[in-house]
Amino acid sequence: MLNYSPVLFADLRCQITKDLKKVLKERLEYMTEYTAKAGERVCLNKRFTQLRITEGEREVYYEHELAEISSGSPSHERLLSDLIKQQEIFKVLPGKVKPRVVVTRGIAGIGKTVSVRKFILDWAMSHAHEEFHFVFAFPFCELNLISENRISLIQLVEQYYPCMKHLKDIFADESTRSLFIFDGLDESLFSLDFRRNPICSNVAEAVPLQSLLTNLIEGKLLSSASIWITTRPLAKYWIPSGSIDRVTEIHGFNDEEKEQYFRRKCEDRHLAKKIIAVVKKQRNLFVMCCVPAFCWILATVLEHVFKSPRAKMFRGESVTEVYANFLVVMVTYHHEHRGHGKERIEKSHTLLLSNQEAILNLGKLAFHYLCSQTFVFYEKDLKLFNIDITSVCGAFCKEHCIEYTLLSDRKVYSFIHATVQEFFAALYVFVSYHNEGRNMFAAGLLQRFWGIFSAPSFFQVCRDACNKVVRSPTGHMDFFLRFLCGLGRKQIQKCLQGLLTHEDERKDDLLQTVNYMKEVLQSDIPAERCINIFYCLSELKEKSVINEIQQSLDYGVLSSQKLSLADYSALAFVLQMSDGERKEFDLSMYRTSADGLKRLLPVIKFFQNITLTNNSLGNSGLRKLSAALMSSSCRLEKLVLSSNDLTEECCADLISILKTNPILKDFDLAYNKLSDSGVAQLSNALKDSDCEIQALGLWGNELTECCCTTLSEALKVNQTLRSLDLGDNKIGDLGVEQLCDAIRNSGCKIENLRLHHTGLTDACCETIASMLRTKQSLIEMELGFNNIGDVGLQSLSAALVNPNCKLETLG
Repeated sequence: MLNYSPVLFADLRCQITKDLKKVLKERLEYMTEYTAKAGERVCLNKRFTQLRITEGEREVYYEHELAEISSGSPSHERLLSDLIKQQEIFKVLPGKVKPRVVVTRGIAGIGKTVSVRKFILDWAMSHAHEEFHFVFAFPFCELNLISENRISLIQLVEQYYPCMKHLKDIFADESTRSLFIFDGLDESLFSLDFRRNPICSNVAEAVPLQSLLTNLIEGKLLSSASIWITTRPLAKYWIPSGSIDRVTEIHGFNDEEKEQYFRRKCEDRHLAKKIIAVVKKQRNLFVMCCVPAFCWILATVLEHVFKSPRAKMFRGESVTEVYANFLVVMVTYHHEHRGHGKERIEKSHTLLLSNQEAILNLGKLAFHYLCSQTFVFYEKDLKLFNIDITSVCGAFCKEHCIEYTLLSDRKVYSFIHATVQEFFAALYVFVSYHNEGRNMFAAGLLQRFWGIFSAPSFFQVCRDACNKVVRSPTGHMDFFLRFLCGLGRKQIQKCLQGLLTHEDERKDDLLQTVNYMKEVLQSDIPAERCINIFYCLSELKEKSVINEIQQSLDYGVLSSQKLSLADYSALAFVLQMSDGERKEFDLSMYRTSADGLKRLLPVIKFFQNITLTNNSLGNSGLRKLSAALMSSSCRLEKLVLSSNDLTEECCADLISILKTNPILKDFDLAYNKLSDSGVAQLSNALKDSDCEIQALGLWGNELTECCCTTLSEALKVNQTLRSLDLGDNKIGDLGVEQLCDAIRNSGCKIENLRLHHTGLTDACCETIASMLRTKQSLIEMELGFNNIGDVGLQSLSAALVNPNCKLETLG
């Protein structure tokens, strides 16, 4: 029961809302960039770049997040159809119900936290989201720090927002609309057990934090509240799908937006133009620029390098070179900001030397926690690795670590981007080998024992690292392996003078590493790991296999060759790095094996037209293909799966392809064994409004008249299907009579019906003729190779002259 009259309560709530908005505006209006001088801040509204958000999500693939998003972007048509504005994520969209729980996913560095800040700031400044009386945000990395074993919702809000008063009365009022934002689910150190956590419906009841959150998400606690959760892709699955009302995804920059970013970041137009030219020249860097965080890293490096005497030495040919220079740049910024004046880049080795211990301690932390997939750290973690919090995280490492003070005074640390952590981890492993003769991957006692008497080679370190990385199911160490390979090159070592005791590029070691990785490509490892191996070979300056594949593609001789598994991976890599528009890919030309197709799955989804004729996919192969094509980045418009040994058992996967690809228009399933029961399942899918297929080919699928009942029902309601091919099936006269009945229906939009070699006789011709005389959409019909005689032809001929007949072609 409220202790105030409605008028007094409304006034009280309004005042508390104003107080909260004032606090949030002060906290969020300005932000500090990592290269900013002491006390220098930028306005969030001026710096914020609008991000593209779509409803729905791509399928999760077990590759490094940056590789996943940079390998292709959603098709223009699909993006336009699913695009929603940030202020609309809680709006009721056409054909949808008002969402209570929204999950927004996106890879590291894509802008999730910045989007949350902008959302809250817009509310605090009364620019948007006025449907909410209160907005509360809780970063998961900070929730990890809550030491209380039990806490109530009121206590949680009061701990983060001391300005909030009278919470019990506010939460008791059903007309009050509150939004709870939980940022970074992937950073949670506690599990959300939705099945075992006790029920809590009292905002004043103290319960374990995980119970509090699960009850809030499920609506058992404060059901009037809205919930917004942000997360990296894999962690989204920690929440049952039944508890989520809407899933949105943040996408990276497209090519035009990448260039716009560099122009905004660099005030000097000439320098911006020079940076764009360098980045576009290096395809591997340009594709990574879809992530705002990497754009910032690259812009920071290039701005500094092009203003220094070493500009001619910077080639930008590898990711390792960029990150090595990034380290040098940030060390230099740190030195300048501490009042030591500007250091010439030639003296960077002295700066690295003076900060060697701090850098390597940070690298040791990075490696240790990378192995356990931990990406946020706390003061106790820094102390454990002998990192001085004041001098390192407050000064030198501020450029490398984020101090999370978004909505609380508690300190949490994270690398600027996951790839920065991977670079530091690789740097630590390489320096441990290079300076101290240690192999950080020598796990066994015997390996350690022999290491006392014989220092490991660079090849041994890379081999052991490769063996660990390729077994990773998530790809979280893919860039680590790229960096480790790149650090073996003399050019990179020159950049890091001061950290290394000497320069040492052993060509025999590099050659052994290259050959070993080529052997790995022939083994049974995930396709995503294979593509990463080629990135590693690129860091090692080994491109022979890639060049051979590229030349074969250019000369059109690849289709005549029997490809090895390494060739398939090379082909996938070449296609992924291609800067041309990927329209058509005919895999039937390549004599694709099942294992070979598996290597190509990460990239084939980016083609508009895919032909897989005579590839013996089978049901299991189709299941893998279906998973790849469920991605929101899929551009598929035409898919040919003829002669692939498909049966009715695979129809669930065929249906998922139909429903999750709104721009798929042409689906050819000729010469498989789907049978009547399989087509019945497909017919049910055709009734679904999500299915927008225009042409369906079912030639030679062992069909009979039995499938025509469900197929006819689908034709009556499907608004998009224009062409249906049922040739070379035993449809018979009775089956065609059912189809004709459906075509007469005003809901049927079929324009092209192929009934070639379907066992028809004169008996069905009057039914066909009657259908042609009615108002219908059919303009082309194929009746060849049937047992239709003179009587049947006379019936058809008479119908053709009827004014209602729209048929233009009868074959």
